[in-house]
Amino acid sequence: MIKPNRIVATDLCHSHPGQRAHRTDAFYVQLANQLLNDFWKAHIDLGENTAVILRYTAVSLASYMEDVVADSGQWRMFSTLCQKMFGWPVPMYHDADEEYYPDEPSMMAVRYLIWNAATEMDDIWWKPEIQEFDCMAQIAFKRLDSMFENAPVNSQLVDDINELLHTATEDFLAMRPALIWVSLNSYITRSENAEKLLMKMIDETASLSDAMNESMRFHASIMNLIFQYRVGPLALYAKDWLAELMRTRKMTEAAADMEAIERIPAGAYKYTVSADGKTLYMEHTNGRRLQLAREEITLTDSQLRQYDACTATFVSYQGAWHMNGAMMPFKHDETHWKQICEKASDYIPKGLTIADAKWYLERTGGKQMLFFAGKKEAEDYLKNNMMYVEGATDFLASSGYAGQPIMMFIDENDAQGILQFTFGFTPCIAAPDNPFYDEDIARQEAVEMLWNDDSIGTGAMLYMLDHGYLPEILTDDQLCQNSTYQEKESDVRFLLRYMRREKY
Repeated sequence: MIKPNRIVATDLCHSHPGQRAHRTDAFYVQLANQLLNDFWKAHIDLGENTAVILRYTAVSLASYMEDVVADSGQWRMFSTLCQKMFGWPVPMYHDADEEYYPDEPSMMAVRYLIWNAATEMDDIWWKPEIQEFDCMAQIAFKRLDSMFENAPVNSQLVDDINELLHTATEDFLAMRPALIWVSLNSYITRSENAEKLLMKMIDETASLSDAMNESMRFHASIMNLIFQYRVGPLALYAKDWLAELMRTRKMTEAAADMEAIERIPAGAYKYTVSADGKTLYMEHTNGRRLQLAREEITLTDSQLRQYDACTATFVSYQGAWHMNGAMMPFKHDETHWKQICEKASDYIPKGLTIADAKWYLERTGGKQMLFFAGKKEAEDYLKNNMMYVEGATDFLASSGYAGQPIMMFIDENDAQGILQFTFGFTPCIAAPDNPFYDEDIARQEAVEMLWNDDSIGTGAMLYMLDHGYLPEILTDDQLCQNSTYQEKESDVRFLLRYMRREKY
């Protein structure tokens, strides 16, 4: 097995705001290397990715120690959110006998961070109870606990986080670096997934516009990432992570401002400028109107007069709208604008209305979940009850599961995908009226539903968890087997977020 590379200061500093070096770095880098050496001497074997897993684990645990000694708020933020969302301060690992404090080393926290590091650094979803993880946890907790009283307090970390949070309250531009740090740097919320997503967005931006250079593409992508996608192990928007972190610093009003942030996805707007030139009146293709301060637009005065429409993304913060990322101006006339409106994803032709969840539920007699033997039965139901016409049900034939039973779900909370179909997992659903439920199949395949968002939506999963339709997941060895039923049920909800991330 390849021995892991030695951990250096930049590995630890990556999680600091601004990636700044601190006076205590030498101590915590030494701690990380001691942990790494402890794991290596214990002959921990986690397969071909052992070296990178052990190294990432050691850095994560050193960052955790640095955090709890200083009580910088990162672990406290995560633990408080877990308590609010799932009823337990630490996900996956529950020990009723442990006297848990969020500002002291915790065996439950250590075990979670080890599991998280392995899952982050490998292509497999690690089971939480394996001998190697238990060995690592015993080794790591013993070292952290013995060093806790004499570990140096990184007051610079606390100061930097406080400064980051207070600066975020000044204005929109000053707020965004805080969201970037939460999305990509904090040891609790960063992930390989977010970094890959950023790279994907940069590539997509390059294909959309030749006018943007590499720096502009990076800026536009990261500005969209921090508002558009859920990040971290709890699949929360960066603003919601930051709001909870603000609460740990007693910044209640600032936290409310952060939570109230609204983002409008990229779209086309036509605009007019006020007589005094200080305000822009924007009208979206869907008719929504925004009022924007002139300084929000990066065009020169002559360019502003040259054009009268643009494609842009806007974010509301502290009661005002702000442009976010790149803006592409253009000239329009009424014919051109009509064509743009008709091509918009939310366009509704005159005289038509969009069927909402209430409309569908009226036609199913209030049932949110229905089951069909196959394509023909589902197709007949849609035509007879939902007014579907010939050809509108062709998607039922392209699922790749011909001849298999189908589940239909009406999602009351997803305006973009109200009517959802599941083709491969119908036998895994233990609903009383599901004649196709098969306990043996469910025992083998049900757990895959936690991450397979292409086959089953999050809304359907939450509905089934609420109604107790997924009993086999609760007995799967992807959960800690000594946990109570209630603990397992909450951990399934955690794993649903953890595995789906931005697609939750």
